[in-house]
Amino acid sequence: MRRWPVRAVAGLIILGAIGLLWPFAEWNWWPVAAGLGVLAALYLLRLDVLLRGWAPHLAGLVTVALLLTRTGPWAWGFAAGLAVLAVGLVRLPAWRVLAVGVVLSVGFGLGYGISQYRTDAQRAAERSRANAELTANVVATSAELVLPSITNSLAAGDARTVCALLGVPAGQQFATAVGAPNCQLAVTWLAAQITNPTGYRAVNLPPNAIVKTPDSATVDGCQARWTKNGVPIGPRLGRFELRRFQADRFLIVGYSACR
Repeated sequence: MRRWPVRAVAGLIILGAIGLLWPFAEWNWWPVAAGLGVLAALYLLRLDVLLRGWAPHLAGLVTVALLLTRTGPWAWGFAAGLAVLAVGLVRLPAWRVLAVGVVLSVGFGLGYGISQYRTDAQRAAERSRANAELTANVVATSAELVLPSITNSLAAGDARTVCALLGVPAGQQFATAVGAPNCQLAVTWLAAQITNPTGYRAVNLPPNAIVKTPDSATVDGCQARWTKNGVPIGPRLGRFELRRFQADRFLIVGYSACR
């Protein structure tokens, strides 16, 4: 049986790789445009003569390389398996090459499918968690501003802002710790205990009262003291558990009273 020329087989492999990798790269046009630009440059500079007919192949390899940077190992293996499969088909009766192509295609295809499924599931879980956090917590702030924001709002009797900062779970924990049926009433009760609103707003925490990790933070309001001449001017606040929302902004997800 007559076999195809090496240049033709190489061209088919490159075209097949581009066709297979392009969807995995989310149909990004830049790698294809870059490959066409390289091809045009080779012909304009007359380098195609030196390459002896391999200029399109070189441009194709540039496109494949750029597509590879936008995909992952499973996609690479799947594309390579299909390429080997194509070589086996055009060079029949090379059954061993064909068999290797089938094994690679099936193996990496399954791996890619499982990996993509897990990635999609993880993204869906993250979106669900973010939506739940946005539903339960309507305000995100920096860890350093958590206690000042709450004390300022308490001093003003602003229950809406305090409860918005706390969100649903922490707000209920806050109300339970105060002994109130809900967050709004808890704020009202605590605000009534503030004898010096200006002094209560001037909260000062030691540096070790705020502890941050890559995903969370803790604000220990129990280390803050509000006194005048040794007499408390307002209620002590407890510990706030935070979860990183984005960059240096956090959501309050838990509250516990001082012991």
